[in-house]
Amino acid sequence: MRRSTLRAALIVVVLFFWVMEALPLPMLSRRHMKRDMAKEEVQHWVEILGDLGIETTSAEVVNRTIALSKRSLDVRREIIRPFRKVERVFGMGQAWGLFTYADPYPGRLVIEGSNGGNAWFPLYRDPVTDGSRLARTVRHRRVRGLWDDSGDRPSPGKLYNRFVTWLAKRTFEDHPDLEEFRVRLDLVTVRTPNQPRTRRPDKPRHIRERRRGGGK
Repeated sequence: MRRSTLRAALIVVVLFFWVMEALPLPMLSRRHMKRDMAKEEVQHWVEILGDLGIETTSAEVVNRTIALSKRSLDVRREIIRPFRKVERVFGMGQAWGLFTYADPYPGRLVIEGSNGGNAWFPLYRDPVTDGSRLARTVRHRRVRGLWDDSGDRPSPGKLYNRFVTWLAKRTFEDHPDLEEFRVRLDLVTVRTPNQPRTRRPDKPRHIRERRRGGGK
């Protein structure tokens, strides 16, 4: 009975810290609040608060939201600080926040190949899948984390480059006629129903190329 109680207590503690790490607490800044989607949401809350008899302005809502975001993140950081050391030892942790907020500029993974020259043809374009080995690989929940987070970063880092090299090697094995391999993340603009429907062209980011034999 004592062992089972101890085990249950450990499970509760671990779950508590993981839930704290996964709480959807957005890291908001004024840059985020200047986006069209954020402005629309702020104005919506001004109207809601006004209907409840709370007079406020868009600027006040923005200031309070940013302050609350910073304060809540500081509190969570202090709570999970003791657990961080345990995470490093046992390789545990919850790196992603659950459903924090909508990203108006998500990155779409695009993979292309070439038989040589300048003619590139598509091998995969997220989120469409043809059931191929390549599509199953990049959509796997453990692999997706290697590239999905890179779309939000100015520089994706070494892990993204290693992912491209590893994926190129597998793709060259499946396509003996392929000579060149290219990965990029197209920055897509997502609009709310009330925003203009004019379509902006996708902005290619983090383009990486690999050639058969290890060339870049």
